Amino acid sequence: MRSPLLAALAAATIVVAAACGSDDDDTTDTTTAATAAASDTTAAPATSNGSAETDAAGFVTVVDSELGEILADANGFTLYGFTEDVDGVPTCEGGCAGAWPPLVLESAELPDGLDAGVFSVVERSDGTPQLKAGDWPLYRFASDFVVGDITGQDSGGVWFVVAPDGSLIGV
Repeated sequence: MRSPLLAALAAATIVVAAACGSDDDDTTDTTTAATAAASDTTAAPATSNGSAETDAAGFVTVVDSELGEILADANGFTLYGFTEDVDGVPTCEGGCAGAWPPLVLESAELPDGLDAGVFSVVERSDGTPQLKAGDWPLYRFASDFVVGDITGQDSGGVWFVVAPDGSLIGV
């Protein structure tokens, strides 16, 4: 009984990942399902188990992964940059943002404790402030179901995990 569920989840992940590499911003049933699986990107900080270091702001952590140290959200989920966000302007909206939820903030002020040499805040097209590392607005991948997942890495050749210095890993 478990195999059909895993197969369905895998198929949905492939469809969502493929759709988010294109210019199509339409919301689809698969991105709606992925959105339901995504956690709140403005949630409270995660509890450290020794493998993650939460910065003073409580919005971003540095975690060890098979790719080395990478950024994760306050809950420990991997953060990604989108290479189509040219000049640091967020372009993942609509269905794309359902599959790749942006790391949004409550205000346009950089949270205390974040290194202004790495982090900044950029405004999304709807006026919502989004956290940025280096040149890259930060996003989660809705199909990363477990803390430590990096299943969005190199998705569509345009999504990459973010290093602590704000660079993309694997580009």
